[in-house]
Amino acid sequence: MELNRKNVRRLMLLITFALVLAWGINNPAQVGGIVGRLFGLIAPFLLGFCFAFVLNIILRPLERLWNRLWRKSKSPLKQKLRRPVCLIFSLLLLFGVVAAVFLVLVPQMRETILSISAMVPQSVEKTEQWWAELSAFLSRFGAYLPELNLDEEKIISTVTDFIARYASTMANKTIDITRSIFKVFFNIIMALIVSFYVLGQKELYGRNCRRAIRAVMKPAQADRFLDVVSLVDRSFNSYVTGQMTEAVILGCLCCVGMLIFRFPYAPVISVVIGFTALIPIFGAWVGGAVGAFLIVFVSPMKAIWFIVFLVILQQLENNLIYPKVVGKSVGLPGIWVLAAVTIGGGAFGILGMLLGVPTCAVIYTLGKEFVKRRTEGMGET
Repeated sequence: MELNRKNVRRLMLLITFALVLAWGINNPAQVGGIVGRLFGLIAPFLLGFCFAFVLNIILRPLERLWNRLWRKSKSPLKQKLRRPVCLIFSLLLLFGVVAAVFLVLVPQMRETILSISAMVPQSVEKTEQWWAELSAFLSRFGAYLPELNLDEEKIISTVTDFIARYASTMANKTIDITRSIFKVFFNIIMALIVSFYVLGQKELYGRNCRRAIRAVMKPAQADRFLDVVSLVDRSFNSYVTGQMTEAVILGCLCCVGMLIFRFPYAPVISVVIGFTALIPIFGAWVGGAVGAFLIVFVSPMKAIWFIVFLVILQQLENNLIYPKVVGKSVGLPGIWVLAAVTIGGGAFGILGMLLGVPTCAVIYTLGKEFVKRRTEGMGET
């Protein structure tokens, strides 16, 4: 290899990269700390872009509605007011929905906790009675269960001793949690400011980004990259819209069904199921488990019937609602949806479950286009 200036520069970059990589492998804790600090610095901006993406889903139809209402007006003031007015309405609508959910959820959760607390002595007595009957039944076959003695005063004393023993630890944890809450609150405020800046001039930022991409890439590569970005935007937009619509429909159907069959805690359980349904496939079952846990304290038989009702509702949702609302919107077969949720959840937790489906939809579409181009190039149909 000729040692000209260009090759020397490449060689120096390669050596530098090898040294940095070797240092990172030998010092994973320090690398993790640096990455964590960098992520903490850019977290408000990343969260702001996420807020901007969600708000833009609401902003687009509001701006279309504004254009229809004022299509006959030639006033430039109305065009200048369109973006800020629609943006404020989008934010109010989003926070209004969140506030409405909490207004339904918090009082119901308080009543639920009070009801469960009042049922504890009765539940202890029933449990002891059930255990005694089971022991008597099994003793006929030579099987003996250990004696169950649930002393209510002893349980309360144990809990009190535990709280007293770990009071200082709990206080420190409370301080850490309070500090984290303030940090999250600050990040949310900063993220909202960033999202307002992004959405306020999104067309200008879009043009500048496209111009920068075309400046650093060849024309064919730039066009291909912009096509992929457009595909990602459409996939995530369709998925988020469809998933939210499906969650609202499922929550409403669950509430109506629970009221018809007179299941307890219908509003709070329906809100929990609708919220957890944002996680594809598995989410509603998590909400159903919470609902069954709450109902079992009122009536174990009703809890069983609630599980039967949820199974039927899930079959209706999986076979009719989800394919129509979400499946077609992202263009992803059911087996790929299951794989995306399972792999995404195993690798990145709840965030992986939420983002796995649209990410898989993008990869699936790009794969289909690649196969189509290759088969067309070889003369296959």
